[in-house]
Amino acid sequence: MNIEKNYSNLSFIQLLGRLSNGIKNLRLRSKFILIFLISIVPFFGLIYYSYTTTRDQITEQTYASLSGTLNQINNNIENRLDYYHQLSNILYMDSQLRNFLSNNYEKAFYYLDAFEYINRTFSSMLAMNTNVKGITVYTNNKTLYSDGEYIRYMEELPEEVKNLALQETGDTIYTRTEANTITLARSLSYFSLMHPYGVLVIQIHDVELFSLIEKENMNKSVYIIDEKGDVVTSVDQDMKYSRLYDTFPIEEELQSNFGKFDKMVNGEERFFTYKQLSNGWKTVITVPYHELLENTNRATTRIIWISAIAFIASMLLIYLTTKVITKRIERLLSQIRKVERGDFQVSVKPMGHDEIGQLSFAFNKMASKIENLIEDVYVKEISMKEAELNTLQAQINPHFLYNTLASISSLALKEGGTQVYKMVSYLAKYYRVSLNKGKRIILIHQEIELVKNYISIQEIRFRGMLHMHYDLDEQLFKYKTIKLILQPFIENCIHHAICDESGINIIVKVYSDGNDIVFQIIDDGAGMSSRHVEEAFQKANNLSGYGIKNVNDRLQLTYGERYGVSIFSRIGIGTTVTLRIPKSHC
Repeated sequence: MNIEKNYSNLSFIQLLGRLSNGIKNLRLRSKFILIFLISIVPFFGLIYYSYTTTRDQITEQTYASLSGTLNQINNNIENRLDYYHQLSNILYMDSQLRNFLSNNYEKAFYYLDAFEYINRTFSSMLAMNTNVKGITVYTNNKTLYSDGEYIRYMEELPEEVKNLALQETGDTIYTRTEANTITLARSLSYFSLMHPYGVLVIQIHDVELFSLIEKENMNKSVYIIDEKGDVVTSVDQDMKYSRLYDTFPIEEELQSNFGKFDKMVNGEERFFTYKQLSNGWKTVITVPYHELLENTNRATTRIIWISAIAFIASMLLIYLTTKVITKRIERLLSQIRKVERGDFQVSVKPMGHDEIGQLSFAFNKMASKIENLIEDVYVKEISMKEAELNTLQAQINPHFLYNTLASISSLALKEGGTQVYKMVSYLAKYYRVSLNKGKRIILIHQEIELVKNYISIQEIRFRGMLHMHYDLDEQLFKYKTIKLILQPFIENCIHHAICDESGINIIVKVYSDGNDIVFQIIDDGAGMSSRHVEEAFQKANNLSGYGIKNVNDRLQLTYGERYGVSIFSRIGIGTTVTLRIPKSHC
């Protein structure tokens, strides 16, 4: 645990160090601008805090307002439903109506009295309640004639309404069976709950409930739904006679009797609050958040625009100010870059007596001294090095080398020295590829041939101790590589890895790995410790003159940091050297 904590602290310190170095490397003008940007962060933080605080306050106020609206709507609906419940009680407890509905009229002729009473009573109720569309009693008494309006037979009643009414045994149930109509139903069983003498149905126009919510349409939607989620009435007329859950998937959230929640619907965040009525229906109010916060967003937008204009003006002012301040520094920097390019004929005009002026004066003197120093020492040294290099190049004349090796080869063949002839021939082929007219880029095929020629020379020397194996993807021979990247590792295998007289097995592999080409030299020699592997990457040269570090540096300088050499080795088991380059035709 402590190790992880220390590692975390170390990483944080390293991050701070890198950040500090990054700031130090910024131009002076950029530093001024960075300081300005850092200084305005609290200002934007204040804007954000003000916005979020205002938003939260408005949200809480809206929650409270919607809760009050919801309670008021429910109270109004409960009062109205209770009124119709009391209206049904008049008929429910009417003993005269019960007698007329229960009598047997097969031998009696006073059913006209029943119709007269029922017509008078029901017509009076309809006249006093304009929102009541109809009152009907459904009965199983077949001896009582049905007039198709006030009296009907039980089989004409929708099965769903009949079952609900009978299950409630005298309690009022509400349902919707027709468009624009709310149906109140209750079984007429005043004395015997188990043996109802009919079902009373009162059909109420849904405008009765709509009138209670029609004014609640400012920035919010109000829905009254039944137990199945069907919309009984709503301020959104398009939603009437539809299922609320098909538009808003909130069925799971409406399981309790009341509550509030937020939900994303069709990419829009909405607030919902709901409460259940005594008859099982629910009142649901929903408000889109963008409407809830419309005024806040409008004010915030204005603040953001004003802040943006002020920010741009401040940035322009900072830019112009820093440009004036850094103008002398930039002039001095241009003269320094001339010196960097080797032009010491500089003359910085006086820049005053402040720190920048003193710096320009010191720079003039330094440039003059450096010019004299280069003239006296550096140019002479370069001339001497160039002379030495020309001498070395003259000594290593490829044509002279090829002709000399050819003469030795012919003489050896003439004198019967077959082994000498082969060795010189392989050596000539080796140098012909390796020198390559001074070019550093060769085909992979040529690099493999160079390895094979070198092996052929060494096989003559070691006589049966080298066991070579090749696993080469010849489709990669058309690609190019820098030369002499494999031979140094083959040479290391031969000179440092042979353990005993049984010799050594060496595998040379070339294969493709995505957009890269991988070379591998694998041996079963003595192997190396991890310390020796690390030392090998530090040495610039080995016995062959081309060390591991030399090859790795050339690969990374040519192809980039992700390419180069990696070594895996175990003492007594062997060594695997892996070289990775990108696929290249040029």
